[in-house]
Amino acid sequence: MPPAAKLLLLFVLAASSTLLTTNSLQLQAAIGAAGGSCIPHERDALLSFKHGISSDPMDLLASWQKDGDCCSWRGVRCSNRTGHILKLQLRNVHISHSLVSLYNLVHLDLSMNYLNGSSSHLPEFLSTLSNLRYLNLSGIPFSGRVPPHLGNLTKLRYLDLSSFQGQHQCQHQMYSTDISWLASLSVLEYLSMSMVNLSTAVDWPDVVNLIPSLKVLSLKYCLLLSVNQSIPRVNLTNLQRLDLSGNIFSHPMASSWLWNLTDLHYLFLADTGLYGQVPDALGNFTSLQVLDLSNHYNRGMMTTSFQKLCNLTVLNLNSFFLYGNMMGLIDLLPRCRLNKLRELHLGYNFITGIMPSQMAYLTSLVVLDVSYNNLTGAIPPGLGQLASLSVLDLSSNKLDGDITEKHFAGLAKLKVLRLSGNSFNITVSSTWTPPFSLQEASLAYCQMGPMFPTWLQFQVNILWVDISSTGIFDKLPDWFSTAFSKATYLDFSQNEIHGRLPKNMERMSVNYFYLSSNKLTGKIPSLLPRNLSHLDLSLNSLSGNLPSKYGTPQLVSLNLFSNHITGGLSGYICELQNLVELDLNNNLFEGALPRCLTIRTLLFVLLRNNSFSGDFPLFLRNCEQLEFLDISRNKFSGKLPQWIGDLTRLRFLLVDQNMFSGNIPTSITNLTNLHHLNLASNRLSGVIPWGISSLKGMTRNYVNLYYFSENPYGGYEELSREIRGYFSAVTKGQELYYKFGIFEMTSIDLSFNQLCGGIPEEITSLDALLNLDLSWNHLSGEVPEKTGVMNLLESLDLSNNMLSGKIPSSLSNLSYLGYLDLSDNNLTGRIPSGRQLDTLYAEHPSMYSGNGGLCGPPLQKMCPGNNASRHDVQNRNEHGFEPMSFYFGLGLGFMLGLWVVFCILLFKKVWRIAYFRLIDSIYYQIYVFVIVTLKRLAREGSTD
Repeated sequence: MPPAAKLLLLFVLAASSTLLTTNSLQLQAAIGAAGGSCIPHERDALLSFKHGISSDPMDLLASWQKDGDCCSWRGVRCSNRTGHILKLQLRNVHISHSLVSLYNLVHLDLSMNYLNGSSSHLPEFLSTLSNLRYLNLSGIPFSGRVPPHLGNLTKLRYLDLSSFQGQHQCQHQMYSTDISWLASLSVLEYLSMSMVNLSTAVDWPDVVNLIPSLKVLSLKYCLLLSVNQSIPRVNLTNLQRLDLSGNIFSHPMASSWLWNLTDLHYLFLADTGLYGQVPDALGNFTSLQVLDLSNHYNRGMMTTSFQKLCNLTVLNLNSFFLYGNMMGLIDLLPRCRLNKLRELHLGYNFITGIMPSQMAYLTSLVVLDVSYNNLTGAIPPGLGQLASLSVLDLSSNKLDGDITEKHFAGLAKLKVLRLSGNSFNITVSSTWTPPFSLQEASLAYCQMGPMFPTWLQFQVNILWVDISSTGIFDKLPDWFSTAFSKATYLDFSQNEIHGRLPKNMERMSVNYFYLSSNKLTGKIPSLLPRNLSHLDLSLNSLSGNLPSKYGTPQLVSLNLFSNHITGGLSGYICELQNLVELDLNNNLFEGALPRCLTIRTLLFVLLRNNSFSGDFPLFLRNCEQLEFLDISRNKFSGKLPQWIGDLTRLRFLLVDQNMFSGNIPTSITNLTNLHHLNLASNRLSGVIPWGISSLKGMTRNYVNLYYFSENPYGGYEELSREIRGYFSAVTKGQELYYKFGIFEMTSIDLSFNQLCGGIPEEITSLDALLNLDLSWNHLSGEVPEKTGVMNLLESLDLSNNMLSGKIPSSLSNLSYLGYLDLSDNNLTGRIPSGRQLDTLYAEHPSMYSGNGGLCGPPLQKMCPGNNASRHDVQNRNEHGFEPMSFYFGLGLGFMLGLWVVFCILLFKKVWRIAYFRLIDSIYYQIYVFVIVTLKRLAREGSTD
């Protein structure tokens, strides 16, 4: 083609391009002028998507209207050039998966949602959105296999499939056995699959090593098994953030290939099961900013130096099983001209020594946590020079000494102060104004008294205060309600605080309010803080009636144990629809309980040792969650209701020392979780219900399940903080008191009633039972032979009944038995022998008394026939009984006795005459008896 022709052709093409561009821009302007800039079929797709939504709690889709411009809708972003939807960001909305028409999507964020439909699997249609660069599906409760078709999204730079469900319960909803599809995502920079089960994806290090573009990799709680695979060459040169926390790498830390990633900025290896020394290679991670090795099993001294890690800002070695001296550990920290370390976490270890004074060079330190160690000595004054310090946690060590104003002089930025569990003596002037404004002050067991610490009145922004057990002997100050108006947690328990509760508390924001174990007097105010959820005023001297209203609709726990409160229980209690714990033990309450039937949240109801009366509390009928019920030592009467069997979650049922009558309801055998049953000291009659073996909570299978997997009161550790009440169990012949949260006794106490019939043999199937008391009833029949299979039994009391027959020999198998009482029955036969029973008899010699038919050792009454079986003789020999020594002593005593008699008769004439007269009299009586008998027999024979 000639040059002129080429130039002409180029000119025509340029002109055509300009014309097409101009027409396109004019067309888009015309569309905009017509009132909409989004593509119609994409708008229809979004409207269809909206119709599939079942819930929109945050009202995110209110702007999605049929006639609107979809590019201006909330959560939607379009291209300014083409009008296509490029970005869809909808979080916290219940959605369907009708997005297949949005082919041009570049950014899709559906995190923290719930997908509707019959399937909760990750939808495979997402793999058709080939233009996606950002895909965030985190927090969605997907299940099933991760679709490998996601490997088609080759333009992805950001992929988040992580779940936040049950990381401590291993509830992995999604899984993947083969993640080789990830290698197709060659430009991926961010990958998070936390909580996806990858336990069988053993080649995962090789796969991620094929994505050199990765900058962030998060595989937390994925059940990964190892990081010690052999990788010839690590290609992850761009990786800056690596999080493998919560996996199960049970191998030495030093054997991992991770130590080749020297350019990392963030490394999270918390709770991974790695053990052994930290490799020295870590000292070469000069770019490292955050290192988390918490919850490991180092079990030794730290030898790796961090002195060259000048960019390190956070070092977390909590629960590292770290031993060594505190001063030595400080010497291993970064030593740089500009020290950037902001957070140092060394809590829950075995660190000893004193707090070093050479910490002043850590000028950037914001958080210092050395709690739960074995540090001793006093706090060095140099600690007060850390001017940037915001959190200081020295709690639960063995530190002591005085803390004065000088220690706090330079801590103007301090927000959190935790000194609890030490022996500090905080001695500051009553006129001292602190330089800081705290949000938390945890000072339990530090001596601060006797006066209430006045410096706290300046902490008007404080949220958490714990000054329990601090030796305060004072009244609550007038400024109490004002200074703590923003506080949500207040604990002043275990002091000597006296006087009345403060006024104007209704203005406070407190949720948790603990004033137990003080000497408070007066009445409980009628208006309490409206946000109050936990109130503990136990072990004080409060008196008077309860107010008719508390003004606390959100109350969860009300603990008034052991006061002097009188009167009845107001019906206002029925309005507390969130109430979980009610502890009114050891007061002077009286009258009937309200008959409200609406509270369903109660777990604990403790009304022990009052004067409540009336029928069994009706308001408990709908408390299906109830687990602890103690109404003992009151004046309740009537019959135990049959519906008590509907409270199937009950673990503790104590109704002893009332006036209940009638039969024990058969439905009580429905309480399969029951751990402790006490119906003693009532007027119950009838027989022990058949089916008592259904109480599986007193069998080994149930007990083992809880002992070895979790505490039988799991979940109640926090609740026991509010439940300060005690309850008792009669065991080993005495009443013992136990606190909730530590009580592990299985017990049945039906004593002091009018029960009749026999002891059901099925009761012996409760093989985890520790205490069985059936004394003072009218029980008859024999003691079950299988009683000996209850070999965990520690206390057995069957006294004061009408039991008959022999004592089962199997009782000698009860090796843990510490108390046995079978007295005052009609038992007969030989007493079984055994080392344990002999020991018990030595301690309780009355345990067999009142049974005239019992014989054999250890009683003096010999059994008919052979005085003792060979087994008995052998058993006594084991306890030091020697037959030859016994017979020798018997003969010697007989001879000595005869000689004493002969000597007396020889030298005492009067006694000698009396003796022979006695012999003559006995002789004549025997002679007459024999003659008369012979003649009578002869006469009867002749008559026959």
